[in-house]
Amino acid sequence: MTAPRQDHLQRNPVTTEAVLTVEALDEVVTAIKDEGIFCFDVETRGVIDRHPDVLDLVEVEWLEKEKSLKTLNPSVRERSKQAIYDRWANSQALDTLRNEVFWIGIAVSGRSWVIPMGHPNGEVLIPEERGDGNTVPPEGHRKLLASGKESKAKSKYHVPATFSPAPDQLTDVQVFGALEEVFMDPYIPKVGHNIKFDVKSIAKYYGGALPKGLYIDTMVLQHVLDENLMKYSLINLCEVNYSMNPYDRYGKIGDRIQTQSFSQACEYVHLDARWTWMLYKRLWRQLEKDSKLLSVAYSDLHTLPVLAQMELNGILVAERKLNKLGKELQIELNTVRMDMTQYAPLGFNPDANKDKQLLLFGKKRAGGLGLPIKKRTGGGDPSVDKSVLEKLKGKHPMVDLLLKWQELKKMKSTYVDGMKPQLNHGRLHPQFHLHRTDTGRLSSSNPNLQNIPSDNKVRGLFIAAPGDRIVVADYGQIELRVMAMFSKDPNLSNIFIDGTQDLHTATACLVLGREYGDVDGDERKLYGKMPNFLMGYGGTASLLSDKIGIPIDQAQEVVDGYKAAYSRLFEWKAEVVTRAHHRGYVETYGGRRRRLEKDLASLNQGDKWRAERQAVNAIVQGTASEICKAAMVRVHTALDYPACKMLVQVHDELVVSVPADESNDWLKVIETEMGNGQIMMDIPLLVEGNTALSWYDAK
Repeated sequence: MTAPRQDHLQRNPVTTEAVLTVEALDEVVTAIKDEGIFCFDVETRGVIDRHPDVLDLVEVEWLEKEKSLKTLNPSVRERSKQAIYDRWANSQALDTLRNEVFWIGIAVSGRSWVIPMGHPNGEVLIPEERGDGNTVPPEGHRKLLASGKESKAKSKYHVPATFSPAPDQLTDVQVFGALEEVFMDPYIPKVGHNIKFDVKSIAKYYGGALPKGLYIDTMVLQHVLDENLMKYSLINLCEVNYSMNPYDRYGKIGDRIQTQSFSQACEYVHLDARWTWMLYKRLWRQLEKDSKLLSVAYSDLHTLPVLAQMELNGILVAERKLNKLGKELQIELNTVRMDMTQYAPLGFNPDANKDKQLLLFGKKRAGGLGLPIKKRTGGGDPSVDKSVLEKLKGKHPMVDLLLKWQELKKMKSTYVDGMKPQLNHGRLHPQFHLHRTDTGRLSSSNPNLQNIPSDNKVRGLFIAAPGDRIVVADYGQIELRVMAMFSKDPNLSNIFIDGTQDLHTATACLVLGREYGDVDGDERKLYGKMPNFLMGYGGTASLLSDKIGIPIDQAQEVVDGYKAAYSRLFEWKAEVVTRAHHRGYVETYGGRRRRLEKDLASLNQGDKWRAERQAVNAIVQGTASEICKAAMVRVHTALDYPACKMLVQVHDELVVSVPADESNDWLKVIETEMGNGQIMMDIPLLVEGNTALSWYDAK
């Protein structure tokens, strides 16, 4: 089946072909090999009947929902259960370990193909019908009365379309068998949009092995060229680069493609592959004009296979301990809620901003606490966000209780309730992203591990598999070392070059003008540790005062002493800001740009100050991120997979699983590959690692 398509902004028509025979599939493989590179995109669906553990979760949710239903109407009950089933099926379609690939779109120069593998529909015979509630549904789609008869009341309804039989299609065994030649060729680059999802989705068809070769992701390319976009979806990038939405006709129907006609599905899969290919060609041409940016792009692209494999590996979770933590947190939440009743009116909701505003800032004669308003929302109401509560900490017991409530609620929702449905045979598979931070630093989701608490409650949940140990290796003071690299501050540099002094102790001694070691623990924290964490990143005396709880004049003395101790560091920061104003951007060691021209030129002084702080932070954090990502690639290459697996990465920390009887040997390998002792811009890198049976114990 062949249908001509005219791609926008292309002079020649592009032929889109639905591949329905083995012979046609062989022609696709030949065309890809001739091109030497290809773009592909998959459409997936969730088939939860094949996963008993997921069916159990669906049943548990349904039993809870069933208790809340106030009707015995079988039609309502069936629709309620089906809604739960459909939602889980949709989530499973996005689960790369469980989903089923049933369409592949492929594109090269001038040609694209769509390969269906079990699309259920042919063409529309009778269009779907939807009622908005102003008409009586047709028979068979009405609510059932208690008598068993159909109601003739007006209501919303949906009658699905009727389709002709779908054409005969190839099986997944046939398709993936034929495409193995190109997917597993390390010399053929693969292009995609959010390509990690696609390669992980098809890995299951190759025994869990990821496609080989360079991955080129259009999201990553666009992010290198412009890190300030709000969205990096395919539609958004088409609008940014071509000023149009190619999906205007049908919309983005990927999440409901199973309910579309065969020809409409063909059109959609074609558009995804074709426009991704066109974006790649355009973005790559832009990168080729700047060797630095092209180098940054290559660096990120080489990280993609490492992230994909790490996501597939996942990390083992102690499920009994997880369930126990959930119960403990709920008990703590109940206790905090009870304690709040001493200060809050009956019915007070600690999750409702309005309730918190009235209680915290309301006049005492009206039942409020009369606390000072620290900040207002855009709508003019008193803000009750975490930063405000932190400033009010200690002013009233209710503030401390609210902070405790938020902490416990977030921990339970993120690391207990949120994690349970994401477990796959006891393992959690977080996702890691290269395009969601301004500085190029990795971020993560499902769950967000970048904010994982450091205590045993959560990190202790992540454990080694039987016969293995967890290796945790991280960089010592990586961002402060980067500051020393760029600033060449003699005092800061000498501390790192000497290598025998504790950074925070040495800093406190410099600030206080004492000999090394002539400070106690409190002085080390006040004059060393806290200023190191705050001042290098644009901290102020006010912030230091709030963080430590000291008078502002004492905080200012600490700040002045710190600036005197590391005077060259602050001169360099001023130079960075001046250069940023002149160029409109700053660059990391590897050449990644942080574009700040708009905010630096803003008439709003707050925006300008924030951009100036971001200029320094982008160089420091971005360079540290480059060091970490390069280390990940080296460690990944050195590991003996599958006996050794990289599990997660959090900021400057790598977590790896290795055989227990080889753990000490692998620890040395990992520290070496991360660059322990390596001299970079005159400053040595320090990598410290440990092995244990859990993430917490290894840290």
